[in-house]
Amino acid sequence: MIGVGKIKQYSNVLDKPLSKGKQEVSLSAFAFLFSELVQYNQTQVDNIAELERRLEDAGYAVGARVLELLCHRDKGNRRETRLLGILSFVHSTVWKVLFGKVADSLEKGTEHEDEYMISEKELLVNRFISIPKDMGTFNCGAFVAGIVRGVLDSAGFPAVVTAHFVPVEGQQRPRTTILIKFAEEQKYPSIFLTSLPCLNPPQKLGTTEGSKAGLILAPKLSYLIRLNVSQQNDEAV
Repeated sequence: MIGVGKIKQYSNVLDKPLSKGKQEVSLSAFAFLFSELVQYNQTQVDNIAELERRLEDAGYAVGARVLELLCHRDKGNRRETRLLGILSFVHSTVWKVLFGKVADSLEKGTEHEDEYMISEKELLVNRFISIPKDMGTFNCGAFVAGIVRGVLDSAGFPAVVTAHFVPVEGQQRPRTTILIKFAEEQKYPSIFLTSLPCLNPPQKLGTTEGSKAGLILAPKLSYLIRLNVSQQNDEAV
């Protein structure tokens, strides 16, 4: 048989490398599945805000897994630790993996320093969607906003992410803007350590009920910190 003996055998499926494989899927198949997702969630809610929240939650799970896959496959289990670095990663790498292209623009808000915007003239999830008048400003981009929030949260950059329609002069359809508002502590990116292992999801440690939000640490790093503290206590005794 041709090729016998040339295929590397793996005793465990977990030892197999994560190949990129075929990176294109049927657009019609995706549109059908996404339509089913929207219609199912529509039957489970009573208002537009709740529907968008459910779509965002669905996207969040996707974003967390996308970050884990890309860090493991392309970045040697390393993740971005700088604010602008993670934004560029979402705008370029994540967007290209999901939609086959880099996002149209990445901008910083002019009114607030902690706000950034990723804009897309024709976001894929809104391309084939016709919004009934009784659903007002319903935006399927909430699903993509959830993906972005999942990536940022899992990378240690908690943020509030929302999707908005922005009218464009001369165009019939508005563009979609993903608005990212980072938590207060993200204003000081210099406090973050560099070259942290990419471990997903992160855990909040060192916090108690009623206290301020604690530093988000990967499990391995938190173990080293606890070990160091215990050693200091032993020396003090």
